[in-house]
Amino acid sequence: MAARAIGGPLARTSPFLTHPVFTSHHSETEMLRYIHALESRDLALNVSMIPLGSCTMKLNATTEMIPVTWPEFSAMHPFAPPEQAQGYQRIFSDITAWLSEITGFPAVSLQPNAGAQGEYTGLLVIRAFHRKRGEGIGTSASSRHRRTAPIRRAR
Repeated sequence: MAARAIGGPLARTSPFLTHPVFTSHHSETEMLRYIHALESRDLALNVSMIPLGSCTMKLNATTEMIPVTWPEFSAMHPFAPPEQAQGYQRIFSDITAWLSEITGFPAVSLQPNAGAQGEYTGLLVIRAFHRKRGEGIGTSASSRHRRTAPIRRAR
């Protein structure tokens, strides 16, 4: 019917969608499983070249990262004397105080700054919280990163 609506030289005359994949999935669930199977075969940066840190790249919008490129932030030499880095120290001090207030923790660290390290740190905090309360951690605590996986076995 659609071919007649188009008509003339634009109408398709050759067969299309003849591959079995177009007739072998009869439900949305089957189609989603097929698409996921294809997706898992895909080679992507977050599972090949840069498996750790990919979460940071996905979660930080480009606009959030732009200030890091400003010379006021990016041009400071790592070994600059402390008196030349007072602005940085103020930023670190303010952020640390704000994070402590928001989280209720007596202190916070601005390190680590990588996804897997942050995830590991978070799991250590959770474990310490439960240990302080005399509770064990079951095997449901998990991570997708090999570096943090041993925490799952903490009891």
